[in-house]
Amino acid sequence: MYPYLKQGNRLPTVAAVQILLNRSLQRGETIAVDGSFGRRTRKAIIDFQKRMNLGVDGVVGRNTWAALNQFQGLQVIDTIDVAKAADIGYENDAIRNAGGNPIVNHGMSGGLKVVLNKILARGQRGRVVLLRFHGHGSPGSMGLSTGTRSDVKFSDFDISYFVSKHFGEFIARLTPMFCPFGSVEFHGCRVGAGASGKRFVQEFSRYLKVPVTAGKQTQYGGGRSTFRFEGATRSAFPGGKTLKEWSTSLAEAGQMSVQR
Repeated sequence: MYPYLKQGNRLPTVAAVQILLNRSLQRGETIAVDGSFGRRTRKAIIDFQKRMNLGVDGVVGRNTWAALNQFQGLQVIDTIDVAKAADIGYENDAIRNAGGNPIVNHGMSGGLKVVLNKILARGQRGRVVLLRFHGHGSPGSMGLSTGTRSDVKFSDFDISYFVSKHFGEFIARLTPMFCPFGSVEFHGCRVGAGASGKRFVQEFSRYLKVPVTAGKQTQYGGGRSTFRFEGATRSAFPGGKTLKEWSTSLAEAGQMSVQR
């Protein structure tokens, strides 16, 4: 699958695109890796699209992402909570219609362990550039397979779980599958909002050792909105870095080959 990115975006996935662009350019033509999709990044995208005979719009969409990733073998993994009847055929259909194969989860107790094991089974070591969670959320909480019944337990990510060191160590099992510029996105409604949302992304980033981003506003999903955030976001980075600091630190890693 792909991240949908355009001028004005400031996200970890923009840094990933900048690195992939640099890998396609001749020495001396590279652009800054800073996580900010500005005019120079847009121009580099347009030049790349022209060179690859793609539709020229200066936006990273399905075809542009596929061309950037053609010889890299990087993975984008989508996991979707369709525990409510109204969600079936929504974001999962949007992803499949664009050629993706999302991990689809129905309501269950203990879903957290089930979903993480599904991700681990699919993710290849050092290959995941983006792990994206879709479903229902609230500040500091993201549904995985939550359902609507009160007896469905441990089927979400919640900030309250971090009181247990065991929970942090459990999700840290995902870390080895990320490439050096990989990241995580939570596309539930308002997951990154408020003090709970801030701590949520910080704790996840601390244990996963990759950037974590969540939306601060309502996320409607479906169609193209499935592949991008709607409205403001909140991100946290390993070591408490800023987006620019983290992105700049990738300059050397960005010139390396993908792990094989």
